Amino acid sequence: MKANQSISEDRQEYKMKAISLVFEYDFEKQLRSGRTWGKDGYKSKDFIFEYSAASFATFAHHNPGLNHEILTDDPLLLEEKISKYSVDWSGLNIVDGKSQILEWKKHRYCFYPAMMHLDMYKNVEKQLVKLDNDLECLRPLSGLLGSKDILMWKKERNVSSGREYWGERTAARKTFGTDNFSLYNMGVMGFPEGKKITLIEELVAAGLKMSEADISDVVHFPERPDLKVEMWSCSEQTGYCYVLHKNSLTVSTVEDYINHHCYGFDSKKDCIDAAKHLLKE
Repeated sequence: MKANQSISEDRQEYKMKAISLVFEYDFEKQLRSGRTWGKDGYKSKDFIFEYSAASFATFAHHNPGLNHEILTDDPLLLEEKISKYSVDWSGLNIVDGKSQILEWKKHRYCFYPAMMHLDMYKNVEKQLVKLDNDLECLRPLSGLLGSKDILMWKKERNVSSGREYWGERTAARKTFGTDNFSLYNMGVMGFPEGKKITLIEELVAAGLKMSEADISDVVHFPERPDLKVEMWSCSEQTGYCYVLHKNSLTVSTVEDYINHHCYGFDSKKDCIDAAKHLLKE
């Protein structure tokens, strides 16, 4: 599917809109944001686009016609990578967002682009599912259609059970006055059909506010004792989860449908391996 090519809505088998973001990461900014393993895990721009294409192929394979819109800073590279897979890409729409992404990357927080990407879709009233670029779809998503809940990949823990030296608990207490709320992994985040502008604006505001909390007096990296950072690297995720808690929103997890290859320096390679059977002969 060429960049910005439109898709007829009535061709979609699944009455939901999936969105993803793929771009070249700033590894130095990730380090300053506290993601010390960024370079080891994501490796290079080419590798990011390689595992992203593999991830998206698993969704196209299980969900032919899924309305999946991908914003990227390099449409040609993404098209090259996805062309390797023999799947039904009829629902895919690759959007050239280079200028937007370059502007977003000026922000001090490395995940600011991801928050701005979600904010782009706050006026979408159909069911909306944000898919990270390191997922593996395990089966059709039809069982999630029409869900009235917020969808997240899986529950990880209570924020209060985390280690103090991570800085997350300090950032949560400084920003929200509590660290006693559930933390969900937002590799997948879905919203039910209907208006979502107020909720998405609150989510983004909470993530940004948390990224501004100074944790430099408590944060410590055993692998980099020389490194001091001011912000919690996953402020986006933790801030979003606080909003879900504050508003008493019902969350359903989707780990039975989707795997998130996010644990370990070499986990992104698992995305590529999971899609090998979908490669063209």
